[in-house]
Amino acid sequence: MGVKIFLIRHGQTRWNVEGRYQGDRDIELNSTGIKQAKLAARYLSRVDFSNIYSSPLLRTMETARIINGRRGLEVKVKKDLKEMNFGKWEGMKFNQINTTYQSDYQKWLDDPYNNRPTGGENFRELTGRTTAVIDEIIEENQDGTSVAVVAHGGVILSLLVYWLQIPLDRWKSIIQRQGAINIAVIDKGFPYISAINYTGHLKPVYDDSEDKVIKIYSSLRNNHNHLEKGEDHG
Repeated sequence: MGVKIFLIRHGQTRWNVEGRYQGDRDIELNSTGIKQAKLAARYLSRVDFSNIYSSPLLRTMETARIINGRRGLEVKVKKDLKEMNFGKWEGMKFNQINTTYQSDYQKWLDDPYNNRPTGGENFRELTGRTTAVIDEIIEENQDGTSVAVVAHGGVILSLLVYWLQIPLDRWKSIIQRQGAINIAVIDKGFPYISAINYTGHLKPVYDDSEDKVIKIYSSLRNNHNHLEKGEDHG
């Protein structure tokens, strides 16, 4: 049956709330993020993980430790599960980046595979290291076992885009909320995806408040399209 991978995005941080690019900056969970991690732990409490893996950054390590709970497993750190390096954009908000580094930012939004954040890494480089580390994790576990992999939005996005062979111009179509759970079984190299961005464990009723990132990206992309067409809104 292959190895079942529970890809879990870390809980919320202060920079998530402020809309800042975190990249590989070491930002800790806030109180909401801790609660999200505890709810993810409760939801996954009956899963018999053979191993739990984490990015080395504080927000993922905290989430992984909470999910580990009383299992007594060693949280295994994999440096290549770190978030995408956003270079000079880290610590900045979307609109600040679009103002200060507009050319680089719009090129990256259009084609993140061949364009880098200013001083950072591109999506192709990210995908190269994340797929390699997942292959390594699969090699370390037997068929039929389940593993938890606690990582970042960009890391999870890169894997889902790769596994599902999503066209490059739709790379931003998959949303990852904080504390979201994704489930994939990798059997002899073939991915079976049974859950993407599942957040039903976090709140008793649906709440679209975290979909604000869609509005932000939509606004930035639409403004860029207007500029390309020579439109002026004064």
